[in-house]
Amino acid sequence: MKDIGAEIQQARLARGIHLEEIAHHTHIQLFHLQKIENGQFDFLPRPYVVAFIKTFAQYVGLNGEALANRWREQEQSEALKLRQQMQEAAPKENNGRQSIAARAPLKPKALAAANAVSIPLAIPYLKEILIGFGMILVMAALVFIMSRRDGGTQAETNNGAQSAKVNDQQIEEIPFEQVSQQAQKLTESKPESPTPPPTPELTLQAQFENQTRLRMVRDGQDTTITTFRSGEAKSWQAKEKFNLRLSAGGSVTLTLAGKNLGTFGQPGKIGYLTITRDRVEDRWMTPKPPRPRSAVPLDSVPIRKPQQ
Repeated sequence: MKDIGAEIQQARLARGIHLEEIAHHTHIQLFHLQKIENGQFDFLPRPYVVAFIKTFAQYVGLNGEALANRWREQEQSEALKLRQQMQEAAPKENNGRQSIAARAPLKPKALAAANAVSIPLAIPYLKEILIGFGMILVMAALVFIMSRRDGGTQAETNNGAQSAKVNDQQIEEIPFEQVSQQAQKLTESKPESPTPPPTPELTLQAQFENQTRLRMVRDGQDTTITTFRSGEAKSWQAKEKFNLRLSAGGSVTLTLAGKNLGTFGQPGKIGYLTITRDRVEDRWMTPKPPRPRSAVPLDSVPIRKPQQ
């Protein structure tokens, strides 16, 4: 039956379809599809296997009904071969047991030959005791062999009757719609992974020590430029980080989520701050002096005379 799985696998690879896609659309579990392609059809009862073969074959462009019928014929053929092998092995086992029973009566002859030799015995009636004990052993052996043979014959008869009932019994096929609904219920019943809690926003509070011009950028956008007076306070919220630019000579005390970050500001320098959940980066630059305007000589300026 491996040729059926190989045929389905070749059709799937020719169309470039992945097993995950088929499992998603047909609601057939992935390892069941893999077993079908490997020719292993003993993973579920017969009605489920037939329904899965039909659906799998139709999805890759094959005749699902024809493949399912071919699988039934191959399964019945293999079951018939197995039953014939069991029937052929039964006579050989019976012949072996008969040969054991045939060799058992040889023990009385050996005892008779031993009894023919007259040996003086010191114990009275020892010869009669030994003969009786030997006969008891021989009878017990015969009874044991006969009981084993009768029990084996009855067990073989029962096994043959049970196998005949199983082969003759007709298994009712389950419609594919019912199989698909059951598979979908099993898939939906799996617990979903818990959703991680949302990350809380960052809150940055500022207390200005003197007049400061501040540019604020939150999460790379929403830029604002404001001039704050000494003693004013302001707070902002962001998800990841804050970018600040302090004017030269400005001074501000910052607090992030209740944690005091310190006072920032250097005389005559412009400050650039980057604040995230776990770090604070700052750098300071001296502003360039304004470029002086070039003086223009008065001789080069043209003087317009008033019109008369």
